Amino acid sequence: MAPSPPPPPPAAQPAAAATGSSQSIRPWFEDFLSLSSLSLPTSFHQLYHRLHKNLQAFRANYLIVSFVIFLLTLIPHPTTFLSFLLIILAWIYLVFARDEPLVVFDFELGRRMVVILLTVITFVALGFASVPRSNIFMSVLISAVVVFLHAILRTPDDADDMESPYGALLSVVDEDGPARGPYTLV
Repeated sequence: MAPSPPPPPPAAQPAAAATGSSQSIRPWFEDFLSLSSLSLPTSFHQLYHRLHKNLQAFRANYLIVSFVIFLLTLIPHPTTFLSFLLIILAWIYLVFARDEPLVVFDFELGRRMVVILLTVITFVALGFASVPRSNIFMSVLISAVVVFLHAILRTPDDADDMESPYGALLSVVDEDGPARGPYTLV
């Protein structure tokens, strides 16, 4: 009796693969738009940490928000709106929603090549677009403000691991354990 062939490797689960990738779209309502995770930073160090961590973690979400803002500025130009809608859908599907490489005519295109091709297509479309440059500038400006505000207001997932800029001062206070005594509002 011949030995049976080994079982095929388990199929990659898109949800598990997406959570491990820094390029994946994070859940919108549970993670990105969660009001319970919004607060003001207490120091410049915390502001920088939040900005850095959230720009990495929500890169794909921020790009989609920027695309939507850009599309909203194109509503008065329906032909351009539809063409950029198709380009943006191609970006979302080919770059963010896929975990496996793209195969075209038995030729495998890696993620970097797909991004380069879509970038060229986007810039060529921008060159031929009948949109005033002020619309493009305003969409970039509004997107930057929205992304910056979300990035500094949202507490990152690893906020508990963040080192305090006052670490040396707090180590003296915390020698007795986690109890720090009563706090009063001044």
